[in-house]
Amino acid sequence: MWEVIVKYYCIDWIGLLLTATAIYLLGKKRKAGFSLGVVANIVWIVFGILAHSLATVFACVILIILNVKGWWNWTTEETSNKPDAGDA
Repeated sequence: MWEVIVKYYCIDWIGLLLTATAIYLLGKKRKAGFSLGVVANIVWIVFGILAHSLATVFACVILIILNVKGWWNWTTEETSNKPDAGDA
């Protein structure tokens, strides 16, 4: 049983914890969830390479791009919603 759990050096378990935490942070409207999501997907890419799963690698590359896009959209939205100093 233990061999099954540590087959991929626990990288899959680390990916699971990081992904769950990233989703939790995004649910709490914390921008850090995007950064943690990128880290989680890098961990999943390592897992995909170890498991010889090309689909996992491709999916995680796409998810990294979506995390970066989400962070970018959130940042530009915050910037555009800030009142100018001249508006006061």
